[in-house]
Amino acid sequence: MCEYEPMSFLDVSAIADELGISRTPVRDAVSMLEQEELVQVLPRHGVMVLGISSDLFSAMISTRKIVEPYAARTAALTADESIMAGMREVFTDPGSDISALLEADQKLHRYIVFCTGNSYIIRMMDSIFSNSYRLMLFGSRMPGVFAISNREHAELIDAILERNPDKAEKKMLMHLSHSEQTSYDAAGILMKK
Repeated sequence: MCEYEPMSFLDVSAIADELGISRTPVRDAVSMLEQEELVQVLPRHGVMVLGISSDLFSAMISTRKIVEPYAARTAALTADESIMAGMREVFTDPGSDISALLEADQKLHRYIVFCTGNSYIIRMMDSIFSNSYRLMLFGSRMPGVFAISNREHAELIDAILERNPDKAEKKMLMHLSHSEQTSYDAAGILMKK
């Protein structure tokens, strides 16, 4: 992900050739990416990689602040203890592999949302997490961002493992508030002109 710059164009035929497949699966993938607002198909021009508009950024942040605290409350009541304990280990001793840290972050947030059991919320948040990943990738270049985020993730997981919905909700809100500034700084890189 993030191999193509915002506002650049994709060559579907070249991608198909590079992967050694027909154009049909590439077109299908482009269709899915368009639904997630990652690309836009422009007739007679091609497939353009989208940046993140200020409206999309605001919508993503406000949606996350509404949905994820609710999801954290639910996870405190329903999350699988062994899954959460496994994730806790990752954030306690995270190592320095940025890709692994980003993947662990996504996995945690997606699992917490999965704990709602609400397929509509899960699908909606999948789209938001796809766009958030791009912000996280650029935000990961900022000094000290992982130390804060890893500590907040560990505290959130602890609240869930304690089966404390109020504390889990509070920890999620705190984490989202802190990550909002990092995301805002990273969004400047990806904003549409």
